[in-house]
Amino acid sequence: MVKLVVLYSILFFSIFQFDKSSKTSYQLKNEKLVYQLKMKNGKQLSVCIDKDEKYIVYRYGSKNKIELEYPKEKDFSSFKKFEYSGWSRGGGIKNSAMELKYLAFTNNGIKYVVYDTYFLEVDKLEAGIKVIESENKITDLKGLKKSRKGNLSDLKDKVNEGEELYD
Repeated sequence: MVKLVVLYSILFFSIFQFDKSSKTSYQLKNEKLVYQLKMKNGKQLSVCIDKDEKYIVYRYGSKNKIELEYPKEKDFSSFKKFEYSGWSRGGGIKNSAMELKYLAFTNNGIKYVVYDTYFLEVDKLEAGIKVIESENKITDLKGLKKSRKGNLSDLKDKVNEGEELYD
């Protein structure tokens, strides 16, 4: 019986490769967290980069289960599978300050857009994921703004440059 418990313990810890913080960030020990957001639906998203910048990965799911990890291949080609677009404008007399940041990728014909936006004029901060299946079918998964960690703009020079603004 003791041997069985020891065997299961070894098996569990060898399979469970996420560090202690991974329970909330899905971050592996060899990765650095770029962006994390807890969602209003109780799920979470994380964007991580290998510490040696060998790959980038997006993970989404519940506290105990990753439901989507993109891309499957964790190699340097992963950087070409993402697109960062953004825009910022300082405030002034004739305009209101705003900052728009987006990270997009397409998986199985569905476009996913992680967004983090701020509009000073209405003091409106929004973050979440837009799941775009077609022009007429867009699901907006809202994030908990105060749970944000990291900054999408850190990806600006690491992934493809995009031009689309999603707001």
